[in-house]
Amino acid sequence: MASTSRRLLLAALSAALLALTPGVASAATLDGSFTSKVQKPNYTTTACADGDECGVIQLTGYGPAAFAYRYGPTFEPDGTKGCYTVDGTLLLTLQSDGSTLSGPLTGVFCHPGGSEAQRGNPSYGHPFHEDDTVTFTRGTGQFTGLHGTAAFHTFSAGAVFNGTLTGTLSS
Repeated sequence: MASTSRRLLLAALSAALLALTPGVASAATLDGSFTSKVQKPNYTTTACADGDECGVIQLTGYGPAAFAYRYGPTFEPDGTKGCYTVDGTLLLTLQSDGSTLSGPLTGVFCHPGGSEAQRGNPSYGHPFHEDDTVTFTRGTGQFTGLHGTAAFHTFSAGAVFNGTLTGTLSS
């Protein structure tokens, strides 16, 4: 009878330890957005440490994450007036615990009409939109072992810069 009690106790302790052990997720959904607005009198150029475009995106279920988009070498006309095939890499870093997720992206950058000819710092008359597919291949922390694809859409007009990121990850 004592050995049966010990076995039950050991089984209960083992189950409790497994429940407390942090696991690696086997699947995750990415759903986030950002909006930034800059008023011309307050504008100052900000350098991105890890990319050419950066900011903070709110990810559902994860909270705020820094994003850094580093442009790749591809910027070639795609046959549509004002549109270019682009590439690069996207890095996400959760502000809560420093978990990271990164991978290459490809997509199309477009600016309507002659808007690319507008100049200024910043140019409030230089609208654009970019639609990319990101193939996430590397993750740390909460994203360890996960990979998948996401759609990364950015849009700017005037002093507003918006973006969304939606996709799924699996192990």
